[in-house]
Amino acid sequence: MVAKYQQILHTLSSRIDTMSAGDALPSEEELSKEFGVSPMTTRRALTILLDAKRIVGIRGKGTFVAQRPMTRTMTLMSFSEAMRSHGRVPHSQVLGMSMEPADEETAATLQVAEGTHVYSIRRLRFGDDAPIGVDVSTLPADRFPGLLGHDLSGSLYTVLRDHYSTSIERATSRISAVLPDAETAGMLDIETGTPCLAVKATAKDEHGAIAESTRSLYRSDLYELTVDHRRGAS
Repeated sequence: MVAKYQQILHTLSSRIDTMSAGDALPSEEELSKEFGVSPMTTRRALTILLDAKRIVGIRGKGTFVAQRPMTRTMTLMSFSEAMRSHGRVPHSQVLGMSMEPADEETAATLQVAEGTHVYSIRRLRFGDDAPIGVDVSTLPADRFPGLLGHDLSGSLYTVLRDHYSTSIERATSRISAVLPDAETAGMLDIETGTPCLAVKATAKDEHGAIAESTRSLYRSDLYELTVDHRRGAS
């Protein structure tokens, strides 16, 4: 026999498939009455849906259908391109820009001499009106004079291509799971206990030189990364 919570889970899952992101679900009490079960049984089914990111609970407001996460395959597709491929309008809010001497770690990452001036660009990234992530891009200033004078609310790679004849041809990324600090959680509209995807990436141009390094933090409830593995030659 199928357990009661599994019956509720199946019914709610099918119901959610017909609903839109942001639609409210009945309360736990209402669902318990509808299915004729205890609140504990209802809560078990809802917990599974929460863990699967099918629904999201907002304290004091209720439970709602979650937005489906956007999956980005780890290719050279930029954030803006990934958003457009999912039918979303990408845009960025520039949080800060600066030019400063590279410290030892930054110099090693960009493969430049320590003390070389580098740009630092911090942006809040959106898909439609939903905040998706925060990233900090670092680039050697001597390669891209006047970069901070351009509109950087769109694709940085497009600016590099159109104004500096630099095409990003290869990137290396390292991904880990982290918890956001209070400031970042506030910008992303999530709780500080919500796991996020941290991505450190270096991008190389058509000549194999490192043109940019980026540190990004993405909401794991709205953004997924996939990696295509292939077996190498033995």
